[in-house]
Amino acid sequence: MQRQHADRSPVHPVHDRAAFTLIELLVVIAIIALLVGILLPALSKAREAARQSACLSNTRQVAVGMTLYAGTYKDWYPMKPAPLGQDIIAYQDAQGGFAGLFSLKQMGDAATDPTATDTGYGAALPSGGQYADGNKDPLMSPYMDGFEALVCPSDKLDYHFSGRYAAGTTRLSGNPPPHVPKKQTNPDAVIAYNISYLYIAGFKTVETQLVAPAPLVGDESNALDYGPDSWNGNAQDAAFLGIPVNTWAENDNHGKKGANYAFTDGHAEWIKGNAAATFFTGGSTNPKNVNVVDHNRSSKLRTID
Repeated sequence: MQRQHADRSPVHPVHDRAAFTLIELLVVIAIIALLVGILLPALSKAREAARQSACLSNTRQVAVGMTLYAGTYKDWYPMKPAPLGQDIIAYQDAQGGFAGLFSLKQMGDAATDPTATDTGYGAALPSGGQYADGNKDPLMSPYMDGFEALVCPSDKLDYHFSGRYAAGTTRLSGNPPPHVPKKQTNPDAVIAYNISYLYIAGFKTVETQLVAPAPLVGDESNALDYGPDSWNGNAQDAAFLGIPVNTWAENDNHGKKGANYAFTDGHAEWIKGNAAATFFTGGSTNPKNVNVVDHNRSSKLRTID
């Protein structure tokens, strides 16, 4: 007779299975949180680097369009025609500043929202939307394929103005509140607060008095970039922002780090520090300074945004 052998293999009850203890689970969560904390800044820097690169490309695209314009108009980069008897350099402020090269209606938000009332500089445009010489076609319209390149992907906000505030008051603290720039496909919507860049008007493609290519298009500041007030150059605006005059503010396109600029030879590069000093008021040995040869060259230019 065969004897049956009992199964003597060990018994593993369900409650004896290996499992995470509360302490082990907390350790895993802590490790994940640590990794996220390490990786997030790196990802943020990578995103900003990508946006900075796209911005650099934008400035180059706009500069190329302006160079095409200059090829048609006796080597002059775009200059809005001034009324008879007015200084053409000073007149570049008019007709919406930089936006006036791309749009003569400049309806801003009102182009798509009938209830919008803020038209920025639109109210300063001539009746009928035309230049002083009667031309009703924006100067840059044949030389730009769309307007997407006018907005920096890092641009956080833009103050927009109906004019300069009274003496003794900052122009940044008034109403309306800041606007978030948006890329436009409708030329009527192109307006100062939907453009991320400034333009230095008054250059030609051939400049015998310059030792290096001149700055043409680049990141604006959030204050009015007109003439000597450019790059947060107005003392009241700088005080409102809590920064030294002619330095970048945290809410400018790339924060306090610097800005992208395209030059008259077609190249674009990252500029650190004080752009005003780099291009206009710095030491006479700086090759990027337009006043190296002719100490008054910058007086024949107009920075507009």
